[in-house]
Amino acid sequence: MEKIKLSKGQVLHKKGDSVSTLEILLAGALTLTDGDDVEVSLGSGSIVGPAYVPAETYRFDYIAREESTLIVLDYESEDDIVEAVTGTPAIAPVIAAASMEAAVKMLNALSSAADSAAELCKDIKYNYNEYQFMCVQLQQQPENFVFISALAAPEPAGTTAGWEADLCRAFCDRRALLEKEFYPLDTTFCLATVMRAASIERKICGQLEDMLSFINNTKLIAKPFTEAFYAVKSRVDTNARSDSDAAPLIHNALDMILAFSGVDTDIADTFRKDIKTYTEVEDRWAKSDEMRRLRMSIADGFYRVYEAAFFKSMETSLIPAEVRMFFLFGFVDETLAGAANTEYLYRTAVGWENDPEGQILCLYDWLQKIYQGEAVPSKNEFDNDWPESLREDVRTGVLTQQQADELLVDNRAMVNFEIRNMFTSANKATYGRLASFVPVFNAQDVVRPLEKSIASPALVRAAFDKVLAVDFGCFYRPTLTSFSEFKIPHFVYNAEVRPYVILMPNFGSRGLMWQEIEGMRRVTPAHMMLSIFHSEDLDATIVHMCALFRWEMCRRIQGVRYADISEPSLTSEYMNYLQFYRKNGYLSSDIKERIKLTLQKARNDYKTVFVADYEKYIQSEAYGMPKLNKIAREILFKYCTFSQRFRAERGHSPQYQPLMDRWNVAHNTRTHNLDLILRKIQRMNPDAVPAELLGEIKFVNL
Repeated sequence: MEKIKLSKGQVLHKKGDSVSTLEILLAGALTLTDGDDVEVSLGSGSIVGPAYVPAETYRFDYIAREESTLIVLDYESEDDIVEAVTGTPAIAPVIAAASMEAAVKMLNALSSAADSAAELCKDIKYNYNEYQFMCVQLQQQPENFVFISALAAPEPAGTTAGWEADLCRAFCDRRALLEKEFYPLDTTFCLATVMRAASIERKICGQLEDMLSFINNTKLIAKPFTEAFYAVKSRVDTNARSDSDAAPLIHNALDMILAFSGVDTDIADTFRKDIKTYTEVEDRWAKSDEMRRLRMSIADGFYRVYEAAFFKSMETSLIPAEVRMFFLFGFVDETLAGAANTEYLYRTAVGWENDPEGQILCLYDWLQKIYQGEAVPSKNEFDNDWPESLREDVRTGVLTQQQADELLVDNRAMVNFEIRNMFTSANKATYGRLASFVPVFNAQDVVRPLEKSIASPALVRAAFDKVLAVDFGCFYRPTLTSFSEFKIPHFVYNAEVRPYVILMPNFGSRGLMWQEIEGMRRVTPAHMMLSIFHSEDLDATIVHMCALFRWEMCRRIQGVRYADISEPSLTSEYMNYLQFYRKNGYLSSDIKERIKLTLQKARNDYKTVFVADYEKYIQSEAYGMPKLNKIAREILFKYCTFSQRFRAERGHSPQYQPLMDRWNVAHNTRTHNLDLILRKIQRMNPDAVPAELLGEIKFVNL
């Protein structure tokens, strides 16, 4: 005899393990489960093992539902059950009562499984009739699924309604009386009760296993029909919706999504079960261990289904509205989303308008762009892009060089990389509340009306245009070229490269500046991420993202010398100003104290201080509301110069007049030099003026 303790979630026995011990649960609780449909709770006094014959294998997993204490005894014959009960007379009545309680719970599980099997068969037959009718509507020949005509649910197990079931329920109904007046009379009565319960459980286990096998096998056999049914149904629904302005009533959206994706039955069943459990929870933001595990399981299933559904969508032009809602918003279930939200998501999905310039995309369109070879995947959390990630795998022995070379141009592998890395991380980060994150659309996350939160491509572009109306050079970067035919070996011009903005399918509160360039080339677009439903002020979030881009792009251009004041740049001058503000004679003592408090609040992170100052510069200073000190204003105006409109409006103010005078000197010098280069080229060949030169002339006049 040995006493052991199990922590919450620890496995006592796994399905398939050999039976060699008996366990009496002294305190805590266990769960008997098949990992999917069956969950039976075993409380204090339960005895694990009598339902099996020694050396037989366990048919289910036994897992600690909470911290538990058990007595472990050897189990070689039926005599060991007798010894387990009679050898513990003090708790024998509790063991007897708990055994009957377990038998009743197993009976209920068997009854529920039988109902599920009957309902499954009924649904398949009903759907087959509907499938044939819909094929007639579409004027196509229905496929013949022979197995459906012969499909029949198993006969209900006699155990659930026979005298043995009545006996078990009678024992449980009178448990208090039996524990008080019957079991204490003699441990033999307790033993008889345990043996009877074990005999009944043994029958139930076999019948329950058969019923679950029938359900799983039927789902597997019916999978081709299910896919065909939902394909036809989606076509009929699409035709009906195109003929009507009214939003349809969406039912069983999750079944449609899972059928379309074609994921394995195990993945689909687990995800369906998790969503059902999550939907029934009142506080979906709870921080308990159970909710944490549930959220992790939902996230794992969500990304598996999303990946499978994406690749399936690349093989067909017909994507059901429910699947489109899933791709765009993370929608999976109409009950979880709420009726009003579901209707809005449907209308938004079918009326979605893409960005005409192809720079602001929902996640699905971004993945499609990668799949078609029009874009490259984002960097992962270790700042490695796709080629670097493959080189790392070769270095660590995960891949051979030949495999890496093949994967380098494999667009499907690139999409997998993007989903596993950027999507999973950025989706969680843009959501904002990391501890309670789930990737599925959930009505409890909607803290602001959807119509006021939607970050459509048009609204996002308008928000960027507001920033660029002030800081016109935000996305311009210096680029070196040469015009050898005109004997100009070096020419530096500013090229505008707008970022990709990828809309994450969640209701979140944050925007991310994920990476400033692709690979090592500076003239490649940045990648930014934003929630497709944004709970905060969209304009303010875009300003914040542009500020981060300004800082990171300067660091990229300057390289290791980004903080070296001998090479003046935005980052080096700002860091020098913040490091030595105490010695700056242009700053008053009040301003120095303010800078000190600002640095303390930012934990001495210079980038954080810069971002806050940039936001004031764009949102306040540009509109005549001074918020910055003299030094910060000077640096920002030097490197993030106002556009022509705002220079004209602010240029005569006392704060900006000296800055404008210095800027005009530098601007006139640059304009003069460009004019000389233009005249030289026109003299040599007036019809071959480089586009880079014309673009730079346009840039300096913005």
